[in-house]
Amino acid sequence: MNELGWWSKWAELRRHGDGYLLRSKVLKEQFFNRAGSLSCQGITSTASWAEPLFARAGAPPTVLVYDSCEDVESLLASGYRQSDTMTTLFSKGPTGRRGGGNPVVSTDPGRWADGYLRSFYGTTELAEELSRIASSLLGLRSATLMESRVGGDTAGVLALFRTPGVIGAYCVGTVPEYRGRGVATGLLEKAKEVADSEGNALVLQTLASDGVLGFYVERGFEVMYAKRMLEKKRLK
Repeated sequence: MNELGWWSKWAELRRHGDGYLLRSKVLKEQFFNRAGSLSCQGITSTASWAEPLFARAGAPPTVLVYDSCEDVESLLASGYRQSDTMTTLFSKGPTGRRGGGNPVVSTDPGRWADGYLRSFYGTTELAEELSRIASSLLGLRSATLMESRVGGDTAGVLALFRTPGVIGAYCVGTVPEYRGRGVATGLLEKAKEVADSEGNALVLQTLASDGVLGFYVERGFEVMYAKRMLEKKRLK
């Protein structure tokens, strides 16, 4: 629920029983344009409900499914293929690694959005749209935007989102010219301090395609579960 609550601030959310659909007209990646279910039992009905909605949008159906769900095989048999894996991890505690940069709470949505875009896209082309999203997040008591500063520049970003008992760390990114300096490690250390001070568990998620699962494990995170990202094959 923490994940869905967070990303629903970035994309339009539609619900159908235990199922949901996220659609973004701004962010084109599958991750922002996907369906899913809060339970294994509802995934096939969610996929059937979502497919015509994807068709109307001219996008291939994409469904996020718990790796343990038996219905994964039925979806694969019906024309889906695995395109990625999302892994959710929780922090076990400090690892002795020393972070870099100066993590601070961000109060400037434009600055945070700029850092996010440069970290993940290498461009600020979507600055206006992302600034609007960041501005709306700053208005939430459940959300905290953070940035790491080096010499006055934004070197990396991270966001925290709270639900009962849990703080999710999202959008963990480092601006390319500051990579290798412990910026992300420093932000994660600060996130853990905030979670501990509030008595909450700290969790985060990562995609296999990002290639950073080992980075998080080395920094004290342990795998909770994984979800497969399945995309419907296009008919020839």
